Amino acid sequence: MTELTPPVALPVADALELLERGEITVQGRITTASNATLYCGVELAGVAAACVYKPVSGERPLWDFPDGTLAGREVATYLVAAATGWEPVPPTVLREGPLGTGMVQLWIAHDESFDIIAAINGGELTGLQRMALLDAVVNNSDRKVSHLLPVPGPGLSGVAGTDPHVYGVDHGVSFAVENKLRTVLWQWAGDPIPDEGIEMLQRLSGLLDGSLGEALGELLTTAEVRAARKRVRRLLVKGSFPMPSPNWPAVPYPPY
Repeated sequence: MTELTPPVALPVADALELLERGEITVQGRITTASNATLYCGVELAGVAAACVYKPVSGERPLWDFPDGTLAGREVATYLVAAATGWEPVPPTVLREGPLGTGMVQLWIAHDESFDIIAAINGGELTGLQRMALLDAVVNNSDRKVSHLLPVPGPGLSGVAGTDPHVYGVDHGVSFAVENKLRTVLWQWAGDPIPDEGIEMLQRLSGLLDGSLGEALGELLTTAEVRAARKRVRRLLVKGSFPMPSPNWPAVPYPPY
């Protein structure tokens, strides 16, 4: 049996170089995933780490996301997440792999002893509040509990915030034009967005009109990029976290 490459915490720049240029070796499959999700090792210049590889060839068609790819939406979410400065999504790239083009993401070894459900219910963890705002921006329609990965300390880049740092994964069904926000993070619904969130949205609005918008245009449709800009501006005008829509299930099923 092939020994699995272990997860390794790397600085973001080093992780991105490894993911973009390293040799990928498929070592297993996550059988609980609805699309092909592969546990891999990636190695470059003697540095090796575990990663997730989701090839486009393994995606099942979705009637409500007929354009683009799930892999492209995952990478688009990472680009937006990186622009927040909060590091809420692990380093993620789109590249060729053993089964063709796909999303490759650094595998995060999360703290299984941390009670993430209690933290969600408590509504006091900064990382979860930041994730809720990111989800509102990218219109995430599937924020499950299992998609939230707490790790000890401030994360790969030392981003300041309440311990533990929280990463979010599985963003393939984001960026729909119509409102499809489904999440377990409704604890801040209707609450004022904190100052750091307003500052982030203002910065994001400018980037979406420039370099970030252009980058997203390579991964999403024009209408989806335009809708993302509108969501950011709407959040800034209202100054509060969104409320659940009466026209769409507010919580994903299953929620875990």
